[in-house]
Amino acid sequence: MKSCLLLVLLAACTLLPSLASAQKGEVKGKLLDVQHKEPLGYATIAVYTAQDTSLVTFRVSDEKGAFKVPGLALNQQLRIVISMTGFKTYRKEFKLTPEASDLDLGEIGMTMADNVLGEVLITAETPPIIVRKDTLEFNANSFKTLPTALLEDLLKKLPGVTVDQAGDISVNGKRVNKILVDGKEFFGNDPKVASRNLPADMIDKVQVVNDPDAVRRDPDLPVNEIPQVINLKLKKGIKQGAFGKAYAGKGTKNLYEAGGILNVFRDTTQISLLGYSNNLNRPAFGFEDISRIGGFSRSGMNTIMVRSDGGFAVNGISFGGTEDGIQQSSGAGGNFNTILKKDLKLNLQYFFGGIDADLGQLINSLQTLEGDTTNSRRDRNQFSKSRNHRLGGRLDWKIDSLTTFSITPGLTLAKTRTNQQIYTLTSGNYGELVNESDNHQLLESDNVTLTGEVAFDRLSASKKGRQFNFFGNYNFNLGDQQQYYTAADRFFKPSQRFEYLDQLRDNEVNNTAVNTSFSFTEPISKTLSGVARINTEYFENQNLVNTFDGNRDTGEYPDQIFALSDEVERSGWRNYVTTSLKWKYKDFTLQPGVRFTLLNIENTFLKSADIPQEYFYVFPSMTAAYKGFNLSYNVNVREPSAADLQPVADYSNTLFIQEGNPGLKPTISNSVNLNYRKFDAKHSINYWAYMSGSMSKDAVTRSRTIDQVTKVQTYRPVNTDGNWQVNANADVNKDFKFDGKRQFSLGASLWFNYTKSLILVNDVRSYGQNVSWNPSLKASMNLNDKLEFNETLTLGVRNSSYTSNAIPDINFTSKTSRTGVVVRLPKRIVWEATFDYTYNSNVAPGLRRDNGRLNAGVTFLFMKNDRAQLKFSVYDLLNQNIGAYRSIRENLVEDYQTVVLRRYGLVTFTYNIRNFGGKVGGTNTFFRF
Repeated sequence: MKSCLLLVLLAACTLLPSLASAQKGEVKGKLLDVQHKEPLGYATIAVYTAQDTSLVTFRVSDEKGAFKVPGLALNQQLRIVISMTGFKTYRKEFKLTPEASDLDLGEIGMTMADNVLGEVLITAETPPIIVRKDTLEFNANSFKTLPTALLEDLLKKLPGVTVDQAGDISVNGKRVNKILVDGKEFFGNDPKVASRNLPADMIDKVQVVNDPDAVRRDPDLPVNEIPQVINLKLKKGIKQGAFGKAYAGKGTKNLYEAGGILNVFRDTTQISLLGYSNNLNRPAFGFEDISRIGGFSRSGMNTIMVRSDGGFAVNGISFGGTEDGIQQSSGAGGNFNTILKKDLKLNLQYFFGGIDADLGQLINSLQTLEGDTTNSRRDRNQFSKSRNHRLGGRLDWKIDSLTTFSITPGLTLAKTRTNQQIYTLTSGNYGELVNESDNHQLLESDNVTLTGEVAFDRLSASKKGRQFNFFGNYNFNLGDQQQYYTAADRFFKPSQRFEYLDQLRDNEVNNTAVNTSFSFTEPISKTLSGVARINTEYFENQNLVNTFDGNRDTGEYPDQIFALSDEVERSGWRNYVTTSLKWKYKDFTLQPGVRFTLLNIENTFLKSADIPQEYFYVFPSMTAAYKGFNLSYNVNVREPSAADLQPVADYSNTLFIQEGNPGLKPTISNSVNLNYRKFDAKHSINYWAYMSGSMSKDAVTRSRTIDQVTKVQTYRPVNTDGNWQVNANADVNKDFKFDGKRQFSLGASLWFNYTKSLILVNDVRSYGQNVSWNPSLKASMNLNDKLEFNETLTLGVRNSSYTSNAIPDINFTSKTSRTGVVVRLPKRIVWEATFDYTYNSNVAPGLRRDNGRLNAGVTFLFMKNDRAQLKFSVYDLLNQNIGAYRSIRENLVEDYQTVVLRRYGLVTFTYNIRNFGGKVGGTNTFFRF
């Protein structure tokens, strides 16, 4: 099935463009500036039908003034219009025939316009694209979109403009970091707020320029790395309005979803509101909705967690789909954003997120050492509740054209309750039973986190390139976890015996981190500048563990176990001084430097002697850039966590005991990064490649001891050398755009990972080498917004080998595919389907090797501009969905199979809010939806 779909897609992408140009004609020529006798590059050549002046196609002349317009209809009266800012417009009507299908206009002399404003403007012939010296301007009316289309849909049709699946925009390979409306920041600094909410039919012109602020901050910024700014010229002045959506759905099996998200604005003031609830184990909104409309991008995102299946959390707030199993998620929040006087921008936000998660999971672990095989199968059932509150804000102050200041505070309150039951059965060689365990845990966790960032930037008015920067961030965390656990263990060797454990482990964690960074850049000459940076970091970590024995009769925990109680407090200073010289010559930039590092750490223990640690390092650093290439080399120092230093062992899982190591040293990592990016504007091809490598000294490795009789495992962190890894990723994409109606895209990517790490199990030392390859092919097409087709194929190859013969090599492959089809026929009816298929070559007995998930739906559009939608959908139509994956680490292979939602039907009503009023004082009401 997958092969057939891919062949169809490749055939369509290959044949349709050629069929479209069959029996077609061509017109070509060369433009010349008559006055200066020079070629005229970047002029717009547009072809219209002579009868109704409908745009047929257009091109832009190259640097030598040459142009070629293929694919023109025969036996039809056409008109060619050539325009260039500052020059008179050239027009000519012509007709191509089968006998004379090619027209060569030769050299066309373009003369300077005597009075550009006095020239009669033919509206129907407005050029689709105008190239000025520093501005690229698109005429939105020349690119047809659906009535429901947003700005993002319009941008996808513009030549040289690409929008990836995440919504990131680039123009001729350069990323867009800001979208303005009539020159003003109506939607903050994130372009996706505008691109994914503004209706396309409101746009008159799309202008693209280099970001002047980025150039001012770094005059040596390579041309291909200068971010772009899009300025939108609207058909009507937009001063107030609202956008967002509201939806509600009911499904089989008591499933449901409901939510709403709204962004109301007036001039430069915005209020964002959202609320949601569902039990479909998926986020209520997309990540872009939360960060853009919801306001996280304006108030700051300190932490982000994104799962491969779409679930995500921001700043400790989960918005659904963030854990395995089946979830019910609910949340609400608001964001306030305004621009005050004197260039002050104020942001305030509050969000609440709640998750009820039900997890049923089967885990099979297989490990082999010197011919001895240990197989453990764990049946895990867990129910958890989490309730998180996030209060944040941001203040930006542009003191003057050269000075900026910002502060971003945040407060998170998190409460989690987890009830977990794990039944474990362990067997040895030939399936011989070794032990079984019934473990019950109740965890109650409370955390308070206060975070913030402060930034100050000052450019010199007297000397170009001189600048001062200050950046600081702080983090205060107070956490308390009470872990009640009982374990009933039965051991079958050497003789059968039974053990019971009932304890309370109270773990209190307090962390403080205050980091500051000062940097100064001084230009020495036109090509050379000096950079000095001072980093000062203070940290304090407290880890207090108190363990109590339980009374089975009373259910209380009155007796403290002093052998399993202790406190670790670690505090210290981390100071860096970095000096470097930055040399720039044409497209080449080189910046070598030296970093001096001083570490002062004091480790204090309640029941043992203090361990002071003082280290001084001198490490080189270097960055280099040439056109699209960027290379960097750095050395980083990372001290161990307080939890790893804790000498008290954790017996909450009696078959897997975890110990600490107070003598751990800091880890020193040498890392190299190389990336390359290029956009071939002539052929609309994007190239991107990335490679990184790191080698660590004194890396923290989990040493394991396995009791050969009982199979009880004990973990202890130790410092090891010889650990290193290499990651690489390459991606190439080509877009084909025809008349703004037919779009095709082909892409290929390759992800590679090599990891070498030391494995310590009992008395065996072995280096494990893991090699992973993941080549991927993707293709898509869009035929006049009537038919969309997407296909992605990925192959995964994993090879694990070991230097010791005591551990056997492990190899397996996986295959995944994702097929998507959207059909918009007849009018106002949308048919869509996706098919996901996964296959693993080697899994544990009793677990499924492959599965397919087919989702299908039909949507009915109604009301003005198709604002309302009624969707009937079926999830997992084939009823084959499973949650399964394989993990390999050290000499351990683990297969996970999780209970997930299976086939269900769902009916959802969605209303898209798109209300954009006219000028202030007009007849439009503020809340007219």
